[in-house]
Amino acid sequence: MNLDSVNPFSVAWGKFSTGERMPFLISTETGMPLAEPSYWIIAERRALGRQPNTLANELRALSHLYMWAAAREVDISLRLREGIFFSLSEIVDIANFCGLYVADALKQIASVSSKVVSFRNRRTSRRVQSGEKQNRLTAIRRFIEFTSADFLSRLSAWPQRWSHYNAVRSECLKTLDGQRKGLVRRNNDDVGQREGLAEDVIKRLRDVIQPDHPENPFRPKVRFRNYLIVLLFLNLGVRRGELGGVMVADCFLGSKGTLTIHRRPDNPNETRRLPAATKTAARMLPLGGRLTEILHEWITQYRSKIPGARFHPYLIVSSETGKPMSLSNFNKIMDRLRQAVPGLPSDLTPHVLRHSWNDWFSEESDKKGFTEEDEVKWRKRLMGWRRAESAAHYLRRTIRRRSNSVLEIMQNELNIEKRGPEDE
Repeated sequence: MNLDSVNPFSVAWGKFSTGERMPFLISTETGMPLAEPSYWIIAERRALGRQPNTLANELRALSHLYMWAAAREVDISLRLREGIFFSLSEIVDIANFCGLYVADALKQIASVSSKVVSFRNRRTSRRVQSGEKQNRLTAIRRFIEFTSADFLSRLSAWPQRWSHYNAVRSECLKTLDGQRKGLVRRNNDDVGQREGLAEDVIKRLRDVIQPDHPENPFRPKVRFRNYLIVLLFLNLGVRRGELGGVMVADCFLGSKGTLTIHRRPDNPNETRRLPAATKTAARMLPLGGRLTEILHEWITQYRSKIPGARFHPYLIVSSETGKPMSLSNFNKIMDRLRQAVPGLPSDLTPHVLRHSWNDWFSEESDKKGFTEEDEVKWRKRLMGWRRAESAAHYLRRTIRRRSNSVLEIMQNELNIEKRGPEDE
């Protein structure tokens, strides 16, 4: 077995009798959940109302602490229980380790297993973006703070031990904060950041996804379904997990059609390994006349004839089995489009189409003269956001367009006289 490919820690899903799904960080060797991460994710993170997929992401981030410990032969439980924590050099090493891609981190674990340590790999390994590194350190910091607080509370009967443990704990958390907060996120400017698609690219996508288009890259059997999926992403700006969670009953297909995005965190009908989840607020979205017709056609003429689809309520299904379509398949549709269709960008994803919807909404707001207050208020409701600040991530193209327009107007209004020969 290739040691480089074996991750000793992974995230596995469990399902309670209530239908609630819960992720756990497990030892790959034993298949058992790790005690302290399980207690942290249930008693602290879950108690704060975090969505299951968010909890899974936090555990994946935390797994880098355990991979580091495996590579350095450190017992995390012992360190926290005995109040040893981590030295300054170890915390710096943890921070550097959090900058590694998983494959490169596993190479360091394999080096220890084979008793061959390669310092060259430590210096030349590729590095993740600082934002991802910061996310990992944040999860590690939260875990250490919560877990050590539990151990600290057990020392209340011994004031001297409590005081020593608390002092070492505080210094460790302070040092971790310095490593985490000192990171500068890359690409804070507006060059190279994810944006919505340009107008001509959207037109190209809308054309080629038509079921009868000669460049449509999909099998005839799935063309209409994929056509609907892309239109829903483009026209409604929904997230991948939101669309995956839509049920047939959420669609009202009358003269004024609507599609409702619901939050169903403990849905007993959910059988997918990675459950569909709605991160943002529930909301009812209007459907245009043509989109209502397409949705009605999908439900009555296509979905109803797929074996297995009638055994569950989800709208978007696998063409082969009729089971709820996995979230990864939404990405595979985009992968196929961008690989097979000239003119589509290499970063085409469902989330890029959400960015595109926000740019489209901004342009319509400009054309119709909406006030800034109304634009913010309506965008929040349609996107399901609780805070207006959430829009900033999706408006890079719009902000650049609007600011460049203002700059162009300012320059045109400047009175710049042309110099003649007599001015030389």
